[in-house]
Amino acid sequence: MQPRRILAAAVLVLLAACAIHGFLHERLLDQPVWTDVGRARFLGYAAVFWAAAGSLIAFRPKWLPAAASLLVLGYSVWWCGLVFEAVAPFAALYFLASSFLLGKFLARRASGFTALLTGLAVWIFLLSIAVHFPVNTRLTYAAAFAAPFLLERRRLATYARGLRFDIGSRAEAAAMAVLLFVLLAHWLVALKPDVSADGLSMHLAAPMAVAHQARWPFDFQLYTWAVIPMGGDWAFTGAYLLGGEAAARLLNFALLAVIAAMLRQASLRWLSPAGASLAAALFLSTPLVQLVTGSLFVENVWAAIVLGAILELGRYLETGEVDALFLTGLLLGSALSVKLQAAVFVALPAVVALLAAAKRRQARQTAWAALLLLALATPPYLNAWSKTGNPIYPFANSFFRSPYFDAASSLVDPRFRAPLTWSTPYDLEFHSARYMESQNGALGFQYFLLLLPAALLMTRRSPLLPMAAGAVSVLLLLVILPYLRYAYPALAIFSLVIAWSAAQVRGGPAALLALTVLNLWFIPAAGWYHPDFALFGRDQVRQYLESSAPQRILIDSLNQTAPGEPVAFFDGDLSAGLRAPVYSDTWHSERFWKRLRESSSAEQAAAQFRELGIRHVIAPLGRGADYPAVRGFLRRWTTATDVASGGFGVFDVTAAPLPLEPVPAGEYDDFDFRIEYKGSWHHDRQFAQPFRGSVTYSDIPGDTLRFLFTGSGITYVYTRAFNRGIAEVLIDGQKRESVDLYSREVEWQARREFNDLGNGLHTIEIRIAGARNPRSSERYVDLDGFVVK
Repeated sequence: MQPRRILAAAVLVLLAACAIHGFLHERLLDQPVWTDVGRARFLGYAAVFWAAAGSLIAFRPKWLPAAASLLVLGYSVWWCGLVFEAVAPFAALYFLASSFLLGKFLARRASGFTALLTGLAVWIFLLSIAVHFPVNTRLTYAAAFAAPFLLERRRLATYARGLRFDIGSRAEAAAMAVLLFVLLAHWLVALKPDVSADGLSMHLAAPMAVAHQARWPFDFQLYTWAVIPMGGDWAFTGAYLLGGEAAARLLNFALLAVIAAMLRQASLRWLSPAGASLAAALFLSTPLVQLVTGSLFVENVWAAIVLGAILELGRYLETGEVDALFLTGLLLGSALSVKLQAAVFVALPAVVALLAAAKRRQARQTAWAALLLLALATPPYLNAWSKTGNPIYPFANSFFRSPYFDAASSLVDPRFRAPLTWSTPYDLEFHSARYMESQNGALGFQYFLLLLPAALLMTRRSPLLPMAAGAVSVLLLLVILPYLRYAYPALAIFSLVIAWSAAQVRGGPAALLALTVLNLWFIPAAGWYHPDFALFGRDQVRQYLESSAPQRILIDSLNQTAPGEPVAFFDGDLSAGLRAPVYSDTWHSERFWKRLRESSSAEQAAAQFRELGIRHVIAPLGRGADYPAVRGFLRRWTTATDVASGGFGVFDVTAAPLPLEPVPAGEYDDFDFRIEYKGSWHHDRQFAQPFRGSVTYSDIPGDTLRFLFTGSGITYVYTRAFNRGIAEVLIDGQKRESVDLYSREVEWQARREFNDLGNGLHTIEIRIAGARNPRSSERYVDLDGFVVK
């Protein structure tokens, strides 16, 4: 045995030991990955699938692909007819076929999958221009997508004959059945309505807005994200205008199927047809795949395009064919138009292509390829730059300093900033929740176990380009933006390396199958949207929306009762489908949210609502908020309607504040909505020691809080600490005392009692004096709570 094989085997054994430790120490099997209902549904699906597939494998193995295709089409038509529109599956197929034919017309020598991606890239580019104008209608899109059919009409029969898929043996059919089992599991999830945060705030919201307005206004002052690269959203828009939400979601699923087919086809270089099917199935079993396919994320769009670019670049390196260089540039440019993060995947292939072209002395061809890349990539960035002064608005604004967004800091998610260390590969798999809103085990165990041994086995004839492209892109992401979902295209690229490595060792395909089965247990772990698996009845749809995205039900109600009227969303902005301006308590509405959270009082917040003409609010039924003024506004300036669903409701904004009722004897936390805050007070939940785990504080002189109660006495509960100042206490408008909150050591839940008030209605007011003990480092004053006697 060669030394490198011995080393690779030793590393594999070590990684397997680490994986066993990870399973046991991190208690992965104890995670609530599935609900009882979801597990039962998945096992029921498995029983039905394998009963049918087993019969076909035994008696008619050649029928398996055709039977699966007919099942997908027939069931999709039936299901979408019940829940969405029956035309949806045909709309998605029509758009894909148009993309394929357009790609074939433009790149005659391209393979089928490359042609499809080429046509898709061109359509994305054309749609990104069309959405600037009020021409985006179902009729316009149907006519436009028909053009490639006319251009390629003489070859349609030839292309149709090329759709045949031959199965050579029962073993090959069994491996294909494994691939189809995993793929169709994603298809069943993709048939559900979208409930994801990103889908309902951006990726579905944009197509629905275009369908309503016939254009996309790029109003970045209303929607902060309105000028980011949105190539994937324009692809979804193309399907949505033809067949609604289901068509967009089925297009997303279809692009996953394209990725799987590309992986299988590429893996045939090293593996048998059965082994290639298992290699593709292993990728499909990755939990991240269900997340991005079961929700309307754009990762399948740019992953397919990036994978196509890598394969075309590989063809160029091997053959020197210039059309492969052109297609590489076109696809890389399209990827950049879909997602800013695609830059980390474009960097190395672009450099490799440039060096290879220079070696072949193809300067003119290189210039054309670079021009294709720039032509497809730059429009969204130029548009953002011309409108905002920041080409990647709102990101990196501390560098570009657009006046329309905070220039003091860059927009980053502080939750996912894990540093790059030697333990990062282990953490990505067994501490996935540090890198994404997920449970642990979200990455897919094959990448932890097999990539490093595969790297050790590599020679010059190995798939060095996929290995290098995947590794460089992941390392750049981990340094710049360690968010696991953005590494998704690398997982497809790495799957080529894993397929090659499986061909280098005895029993490699069997290992692929074993890891696929292991991944399937964790397939919902990359998110929290699908622990119940698929839906199999129309009656389940309403319950699913009420539990996962009740805002969708409330939006339907507002579209009927208050059409066109702006709505404010609290606790997220799942606003897709609202036919009116949307304001939310997230960075997606940063101008609105910044003013609101900086309001010094509920009255100031209410004034902003009057200024913007917002008369309706979608918020949790409890109407809580982390900012005192916002919470006060929601409690005193809105009234509940009879429209509610799943813990959320529609509230109407009142013309005047509701009267504040005095509270009786009892204990009241600083979060109580009946405490009126004025000024820049901050709520803090990071400590366990305060009363009920929260404390509210400010250091701005003149900031006040007021509390109305009925009783004979009240106790002011606060924190004494080294950074505290002096609080002025007024009762019934008269100053009673200046309380020094300074203490060398922290004293939680300190108390000052006022017991001589006489039974009746009273008001207590705490005011920041601006003074402090000479030994104090700051002048903070806080409220932990009140006790009314």
